[in-house]
This record gives sequence, C-alpha cells and structure tokens, in this order.
Amino acid sequence: MGGWIIPLIITCVIIIGVSYYMTVGVMKRTTQRATASDTPIAKNVRENPIMMNPIIIMYIIFGLFTGIMIFYYWSQYGY
Repeated sequence: MGGWIIPLIITCVIIIGVSYYMTVGVMKRTTQRATASDTPIAKNVRENPIMMNPIIIMYIIFGLFTGIMIFYYWSQYGY
C-alpha cells in the first residue's frame, strides 16, 4: 500500500480542488440569478445535465481510481 499513498493524496487534492471550484461557480451563479429574473438554461446544461453535476464527476474520478487500484493489485498478486 505504501506505493499508493502519493497517488491517493494527489487524487484527493485534485478532487477537492475541482469540487471546490465547481461548487463556488454554481453558488456565484445562484446569487446572480436571485437578483435578476429567470434566465434560460444554457444549451450545454440542457444537453448534458448529468455531466454538469460536480458530485457525479467526482464519483466517476473515484471509480476510475479505485478500478485502477483493483486491476493493479489483481495483476500483481493474482487475488
């Protein structure tokens, strides 16, 4: 497990950074909308509502990282 500590820390920092950035962006847009009338939904959000959700993106990154770790240990030790 010692070899996976550094990649785990790097992945966690990236996930936290991206989550924070995307959450702050959503909060800024929410406060702007509260002062103005309703705005139309952006075309990107209408076409890909799931991909614009930061929580789902972080689940995908976590799943990929976990899958890589499982595959690595399976290929190394044959469990």
